Formats: sequence, structure tokens, C-alpha cells
Amino acid sequence: MSVSVPLRSTVVDVDLDAIAANLVALKARGGGEVIAVVKDDAYGHGVEAVAETCVQAGAVMLAVFTVEEALVIRRAGTTAPVLVLLGVSDRAEAEAAVAADCALVVWDVERARLIDDAAAAAGRTARVHFKVDTGLTRLGAPVAEAPARLAAVRALRHVEVDGLFTHLATADEPDVTNDRAQLARFAEVLRAIPEPPRWVHVAASAGVAAFGAIPGCNAIRPGVSLYGLHAAPHLGGALTLRPALEWRSRVQRVAAVPKGTGVSYGLEYRLPRDGRVATVPVGYGDGLPRELGRRGRVLIGGRSLPFAGRVCMDLVMLDVTELPATREGDEVVMIGAQDTARQTADELAAAAGTISYEIVVGIRRRVPRRYHRGGRVVAVRTLADGYRRL
Repeated sequence: MSVSVPLRSTVVDVDLDAIAANLVALKARGGGEVIAVVKDDAYGHGVEAVAETCVQAGAVMLAVFTVEEALVIRRAGTTAPVLVLLGVSDRAEAEAAVAADCALVVWDVERARLIDDAAAAAGRTARVHFKVDTGLTRLGAPVAEAPARLAAVRALRHVEVDGLFTHLATADEPDVTNDRAQLARFAEVLRAIPEPPRWVHVAASAGVAAFGAIPGCNAIRPGVSLYGLHAAPHLGGALTLRPALEWRSRVQRVAAVPKGTGVSYGLEYRLPRDGRVATVPVGYGDGLPRELGRRGRVLIGGRSLPFAGRVCMDLVMLDVTELPATREGDEVVMIGAQDTARQTADELAAAAGTISYEIVVGIRRRVPRRYHRGGRVVAVRTLADGYRRL
């Protein structure tokens, strides 16, 4: 069966115009070309539509974490440069990346030789970005060894070093002293090499907001802020962003229940008086954190309402006794606006004790996505039929 519209009442709507506007705002603030980070299914928004939108909005490159993520972009028809931030760990990955014309991150000569061998066998030249670990202590070449390692990679016959970069550890903190030290170390590496590669980049979303243009860099690497989410509350004033994602469902059942009736697994919530309980088909199987059963809320009838009991895999319940007009089919909002009320991804995240990144990335693929441009739906993605332009 082929479908072109969502088959569920629980759905995510993505405003592609907002993503394009956010990209332009980030470019203006960062003072460089945009390498748009669309890893983890474009932070849960859906990589097929988002990748295409970012390229159309002016991104010079897309960035993902794994080779397989890059292949999804290629199979969706996007031909723009794609950077794989994890690089490769074996020959099969290297061969697949070279065949798909993906740029790969390297930080040691051994990994670069693996890519060089795969490129030689394919009769091609592989592009790489060399990563320096200036203080995040995660991936990259140590600062003291970086110039020599970079020279050795550049000496390989079938590899072209197209980029040089690092990643900041505390750009989303109020005190960026550590990041200034990282920037100084990265500048040391730049001074120690005879010529920088085509792309030099440091700032992700938090770095763009905190520092703006960084001397010596000609590109930025934003992720979460492309989607209208600020990397930290105190950075909200540095960028004007439009949230791109809204997440909604609808009431499936409304039942009259007497005082004292228990609701959901464990019966932790009990009706304090005779009332009504609404059941909504969204749960942790869709990416709604189970922890929200304790402190989370949704919008219904223009009001913010807590959950009644535990979040189940596929369902949640609401005590709608004080909303007597509630009926089956009524809209329920997890992220987005309803009448004059609004709930953000940050607010949902705070209730779950996490960050907005985890909330949007965690929305599962079984939740259909609808993509909007110019006020109309231009594409959909469903579990049954995949991504389809309309």
C-alpha cells in the first residue's frame, strides 16, 4: 500500500521556511559559510526535507555523524557536499563513503591511509577534514601533534585535505574562558601549518551565538539552532530564531470515571472527584519521555494540563474534568501553540530533566512528518511509505 498523507493522529509538522530563515540568521551572525549539521535525522525533523531546504537556503555543505546517514542523503537525491563527522573505522565504510563522494573527518594517519587506499582502488580522490582536539577531549589530533599529522595526511596521493576544524566544549556556558583557550590553541595550529585548507571552522550553534565571527575561520557548523532552538537560555538574545517543529496528537477516548479511580500503570494517579479521563495516542514509543508522567504537561482546550499517571509506550491519559467540553478528536499539543497558549521543546525538556536536543532527536520515525513551505504542505514522511514530495 502506498500513502501520501499521515495515517496517524499523532504527527509532527515542520516549517521548512523557518529552517531556511534560521540558516540565514546564523550565517549573518557567524560571518562565514554554513556547514549545516543534519545528523540524527536532522535532529528529529527528518533529514530528507531538511537537507534539501538547507542547500536551497545557501548551505555550502551538510554534516552528518555516520557514513550510513550520508548515504540516506544521497539516496534522497541531494548532491551537495556531505561531511561525515565520525569518519570511518573500516574499509567497507571507506569504500561506501568514497563511492558516495562524501568528505570524511580524520585525525590520524592510519585512518587517512585507509581512506587513501579506498580512493586509490576507486580511481578517485577523497576529501577529508582534519580535526584537532583543543580541549573537548573527545575526537581529534592533540594540538602538539596536529601539524605533523596534518602534513602526513596531506602527503597521501589520493586524499585532499579540504577542511581543518575543532569543537568547543563550553560555548553554551556563561563563562567561555575555556573556549577562549581552545581558540588560542587552534590559532597555534593554524600558525604552524604552511597553508590552511579551503574550509576552516570552529563554531557550532553555541559558538556562533557566543562569539559571532571567529578570526581565521571562514565557515560555521550550526546544528540545533538551524531548527529554531537556542543552545542555552542565556544565548537567546544573540540570534532571532523561529522554532521549526510542532508535535500534536488528538484525543482518542473520553471516559466518565468515579472518584478514586486509578489511571495508567501502577494506578499512581487517582481521580480526586468524579470526573473524566481523556486518552491520547502518544507515548514513549513515539519519543515522549516516560519521565514526563511526573512533571510533564500538554496543551488541550487552550490550557496547559498535566498527565494523569504514567506515560505508557503508546498512550497517555489526561484528567479533563475541568474541561467539560473535551471530546474525542480534540487536539492535544506536546510542542507548539494552541489558541494563546504555547509549549516549547525547552519547556518539555525541563519537565523531563533533559535538554531540547534530546526531545526533538528522540521523536521516533513512526511519528509522521508533514513539511510546510509558503503555508502549504509540500512533502510528507510516513513509516509505511517513507519520504514523498507532494
